[in-house]
Amino acid sequence: MTVCSGKQSHILALDTVGGNIAACIISDGRQHILPPDKHNSGITRSTAITPALHGLLEQAGLNWTQLDVLALGAGPGSFTGLRIAAATLAGINAGLHLPIVHLSSLAITARQADSQEAIRVLEDARAGELFYGSYQQGNAMEADCCLRWRQLETCQPGLFCSVHEPPVSLEGWTRTALSISRSQALALEAKAACERVMDWSCVPAYPSPNYLQLSQAERNSHAAA
Repeated sequence: MTVCSGKQSHILALDTVGGNIAACIISDGRQHILPPDKHNSGITRSTAITPALHGLLEQAGLNWTQLDVLALGAGPGSFTGLRIAAATLAGINAGLHLPIVHLSSLAITARQADSQEAIRVLEDARAGELFYGSYQQGNAMEADCCLRWRQLETCQPGLFCSVHEPPVSLEGWTRTALSISRSQALALEAKAACERVMDWSCVPAYPSPNYLQLSQAERNSHAAA
């Protein structure tokens, strides 16, 4: 296997955390991007993912066995969206046994903003919480975390981006638009993440979503304890 070494590297990346299907293949330095599906806006249809990936493989002139690496938009984000992407890649990888690079979903969003300045990603996590990330030109300035919205009052306001509309008023903050598609940003983050890997033997072959937040069942369990 020629994992990310030389121009023969073939990477397939998938992200469904935002509700839509984002996917790409990076092959011989070229990016093959899944175009936005206007009929799938706001809804991730699990039955549509595999045909979409087949289409990308045909576009890249590849078959499944020629892939070297899989990449997953691993969260944080929607439990349902994360599970769908993770289950899809787990099924695909059952016979391939490829390394799966885990990508921060907040890092992908930051790349969508295409900003040279430091930018925070503020994504509603519901239940009065948000997923928080801080990035500059593809580099994480802080570890992704889950906060209460009121905790932002202690943060210095600045530039931020988000996929969904924040549920609270953010006085002093400036929201910037997402100027490139999710699939384009996914390709950029997947390529950068693979370039950072020093030891491929340590990269897992099974997807592990990064929820950062307790599920409602776990909250109820903790409350009852």
